[in-house]
Amino acid sequence: MTEQKSQYHHGDLASAFMDAAIVRIAQEGVDKLSLRAVARDLGVSQTAPYRHFTDKNHLLSLLAQQGFERLAHTSFEASSHYQDDTFKALMALGLAYIEFAREHPQHYRLMFGGTIKRDCGETQVMKTSMSAFDVILQQATLGVERGDLIQQEPRLLARSCWAKVHGIAMLLIDGFYSELNAQQLNQLLMDMLWINLRGISSQLLPVTPPALN
Repeated sequence: MTEQKSQYHHGDLASAFMDAAIVRIAQEGVDKLSLRAVARDLGVSQTAPYRHFTDKNHLLSLLAQQGFERLAHTSFEASSHYQDDTFKALMALGLAYIEFAREHPQHYRLMFGGTIKRDCGETQVMKTSMSAFDVILQQATLGVERGDLIQQEPRLLARSCWAKVHGIAMLLIDGFYSELNAQQLNQLLMDMLWINLRGISSQLLPVTPPALN
């Protein structure tokens, strides 16, 4: 036990707690998470978590912020490959967003699930969540300026895109789209975004909207 405790530096232990907490949440859900259980998983004293976290809600708040930061980074990286095509950038962003939710379902639910109390970090979580929204907003603004998208207020377009992608992500991790393969999921997202961003159903087009290469 002493040897295992000594492997953590002050800063490393906070990160280790967050990583171990995510593992526990994935296995048992948020409700059963406890700081003491995570401490046992790491082989450290039960008081060790309180050097870094006020309580469970403080830990959950930081985990949600971490999730939004990672989601923003993942989305931005995906969209950056299509700098000259707004629609493809938004498609790539949306698919990366959905894949993040599929790979980290419990973390994703924590980010959006309303688990964190108002007096325990919800305000900061909301601020951090906007970093993920801002990636969408940036593309929507650019698309309207270029004339790639319908001429609507970019923030409204971005919010509509976010709602659609989030809806697909939640339905997917809840098992409602389990029958869809990658190509079908791609087509579903494409159809929803095409209607939203072009103002026309893809079914009315002579050709299918452009897919990602």
